[in-house]
Amino acid sequence: MAVKETIQVDESQKDEPGVQEVITPVPVGNQIVKKATYWQSILQDDLNPEVTDGVTPIRFAVPAMVDEEYETEEPNEDGTKKIAIRQVLDLKWYEADLGAENVAKLQEAVKPFVAVARASEAPTSKPARKKRAAK
Repeated sequence: MAVKETIQVDESQKDEPGVQEVITPVPVGNQIVKKATYWQSILQDDLNPEVTDGVTPIRFAVPAMVDEEYETEEPNEDGTKKIAIRQVLDLKWYEADLGAENVAKLQEAVKPFVAVARASEAPTSKPARKKRAAK
């Protein structure tokens, strides 16, 4: 998350997006009193740091080659199969904080791919890659 600044806000703003409560111990005489303060993180666009209005975290996946372990047909001394590594196509997930203009640029860039794509459910969690036997 690209945070431009964190500012202290009034308690009346505690339920607004991006506002967090911070409990601070304050010594008063021989006692410690807990005081609540409220702080808001101001996001900035990761591509254009001057933009702070309407910045939204955007999560997306990009195809990438990654290493995958697999069992070969070659045995180890103990009889188990040797493990090798190969490159496979997988998805890498990213998140960027973008203002409206850069969200529009991202949408325009992927438009040809979206036009030919099928609708899909969002992943709940990434499944572990299975080891595949060598072919």
